[in-house]
Order: sequence, then structure tokens, then C-alpha cells
Amino acid sequence: MKTDDSSEKVKEAEVKKVEEFGAKMYSESAQAIREVGAKIIVAIIVAILVWVFAELIFTPIAEGMDDKILGWPLVEVINLIVVIALAIIIFTVFIYIRRISTAFAGILVYHFGKAGGETRAESYKNYTKAMDGILYVIVISLVYLLFKDPLAEIHGSLPAILLVFIIIWAIITLWRSLNAMSEEIGRYTSKVADELEKQTK
Repeated sequence: MKTDDSSEKVKEAEVKKVEEFGAKMYSESAQAIREVGAKIIVAIIVAILVWVFAELIFTPIAEGMDDKILGWPLVEVINLIVVIALAIIIFTVFIYIRRISTAFAGILVYHFGKAGGETRAESYKNYTKAMDGILYVIVISLVYLLFKDPLAEIHGSLPAILLVFIIIWAIITLWRSLNAMSEEIGRYTSKVADELEKQTK
């Protein structure tokens, strides 16, 4: 009886620990969305507006002028400024996205931990790494569409070169993200295998 009581107490303590972790992660997630959610939306809108104005107004105007700045055609200078502006905006978005993805990774750990009856710090790191990698690949792929035309105005081969680098980077990043999850997947498949073995005994 004492053994059963002690095991029940351990189980209750683990459940309480999981619930406390979940409450903390939900709180941090809500705080992250409250603090940076609006900033992400504003940054994305600004980036799109910069691109639209550059494509529809600034670049056509510059193409109709023969002026040069330090030997560079005006259209190339304008598009270089646009590329730099977009790069700065996207960099700030990355910082905000990391804050939110970290919080959501904690929520995933909580729900999987609740199902499995435990939470692990290593699981939190693995989920965070996986979510960061996947989100970064999605964002970079979408951002490329904004950079493609301004880069082409600077030099015709720049979009193709950048796309090659993005594809190589995306493959490496996704591979690392899946590797981060391999340990977690292995843990759950091991539990399933253990349950199946119990059924045969």
C-alpha cells in the first residue's frame, strides 16, 4: 500500500508540475503576442508598402531619368536603398518572431507533456529549435518575393544567386529542425513500443 501511495504522490506531483509549466507557457505566449504581435503586423505592412511604392512609383520615375550618383544609375541607387530598408525591417520581424515561436514551443511541450505525463527542459529546447527553423524558412521564402524585383534592377543575376543560397540554407535549416525533433519522436515511439510489449505479456 505504501508503495502505491508513494507512486500516486509522485504521479500527482508530476501532473502538477506539467500544469504549472503549461500555465507559465500560456502566460508567456499571451504576453509575447501582446508585446510584439502588433509590431510584427506593422513591420510587415511597412515592408509591403515600401515594396509597392518602389515598384509602382520610385522605380518608374528613376527609369525615366538619366542621372547618376557616384557613377551608379539612379534606378540602381533607388533599389539599393529599398533593399537595405527591407532588410532592416525583416531583421526586426525575425527578432519578434523568435519571441513568439519560443512561447508557442512551450505550449507544444506542455500539451505533449500532459499527454505523456512529463515535461522536460530538453524537449522545450528541441521544440523551440524546430519551430524557429520552420518559421524562418517560411518567412525567408516569402521575403524573397519582396527582394526579387529590386535586386533584379541592381543586377539581373542577383535574384538567381540569392535564390540558390536560400534553397541551400533552407535545406540545412529544415534538416536541423527535424533532427531537433528526432529525439522527441524517438521517445514517443519508444513509449508506444513499450505499450505494445506489455500487451503481449
